[in-house]
Amino acid sequence: MKLQGRAKIYAISQVVISSLGFLSSLIGGGLLLVFGLFSGMIDPLTANEAGLMLVIGWTSLLIAVAFILALISAIFHLQGRSMPALQPSTQRIIQGALIVVWIVSILGVLLISRFQALNLITSLLIIPLVLVPILFFFWIGARNLSLGNRPRVWGAVAFNFSIMMPVVLLAELVLLFFIFMIAAVWLAGQPELLSQIMMYADQISNGLMEPLEAEQLITDLISRPIFLNGSILVVAILVPLLEELFKPMAIWFLAGKHLTPSQGFVGGLIGGACFAMLESLGAVGIPAESEWLILLFGRTGTGLLHVTLSGLVGWGFASAFYNRNWGRAIATYLGAVTIHGLWNFFALLSGIVPILPISEEMNNLPVLLGQIGVFVLVALFVINLVLLFSVNRQLQQQPAE
Repeated sequence: MKLQGRAKIYAISQVVISSLGFLSSLIGGGLLLVFGLFSGMIDPLTANEAGLMLVIGWTSLLIAVAFILALISAIFHLQGRSMPALQPSTQRIIQGALIVVWIVSILGVLLISRFQALNLITSLLIIPLVLVPILFFFWIGARNLSLGNRPRVWGAVAFNFSIMMPVVLLAELVLLFFIFMIAAVWLAGQPELLSQIMMYADQISNGLMEPLEAEQLITDLISRPIFLNGSILVVAILVPLLEELFKPMAIWFLAGKHLTPSQGFVGGLIGGACFAMLESLGAVGIPAESEWLILLFGRTGTGLLHVTLSGLVGWGFASAFYNRNWGRAIATYLGAVTIHGLWNFFALLSGIVPILPISEEMNNLPVLLGQIGVFVLVALFVINLVLLFSVNRQLQQQPAE
């Protein structure tokens, strides 16, 4: 039976979004791979930047594949047909193969990352190192649950890559603009500091600043309470408020589809997984220092954070739409913002406290919090994993509230 009315409009919209997304991702990914490959060969000093460009290029091609699947599912839906489903045994084989791919990839990266000429291969191996854990976190949360039919699932993926991510980026850019304006007004009353920053900015723009000078500049800035407190305000409060609101954005557009709480949870998981994949692949780059593995495992924890918390917020939003359970919507949103804020707070302190000058005025509190930061992050990782299992179990027992 072919679609009619609003369902047909949704399917056609998915065809358009998926087609445009595929073309832009394919072209953009190809250009990034070419530029990244040749820029690294021409100027070895820019190898790290070129490596990141290669990683983003492969990521764009991966997203192009997702858009193709969304396009195919929409076409099938318009024709009144269903996409072929994977059998459970096939899914288990794929999951086992992904584990093998992850192990081979990390061994490959450790072996060949020292050879700059192989950056194209190294950057490709980075993709499964980030993607595979995120997929497993999603499968844990979505086990025996569903967002609905496959066109809706792949439509949510296409929506998150094409709409949600640009909206989040735009919102954060607007936030940064207002922060910049406030900082500019404050600096206008600090002529000495403003003069120093202008001098450093001129040195950076002319390529005259040495690494030690740059490190000293950062240390000088973050040792000032207003910069440290401002960074905490932005990273631990404002950013979580924005991201946890927008990551499950696809749920907003399914509100009139009688979306159940379990479907909202799965829709949120999809949004969190898409966000986590793009954010992490844009952050890890290729190995440049011995601490790269720590960064990779840290981003794995961040991936779990985004998947779990976005699922919680999606569950809450869908509960509000489905049976007017606004209490759950508010509680899950505030809980997600709190956990996200704690994660960002301790991650920030763990990174900057080692370079802060110790003084009596600090009362050693930031130092203490920075020292326990790693343990808090591990505890938050466990909490998110437990939440993922427990909410999935609860929703399996109550499939329709």
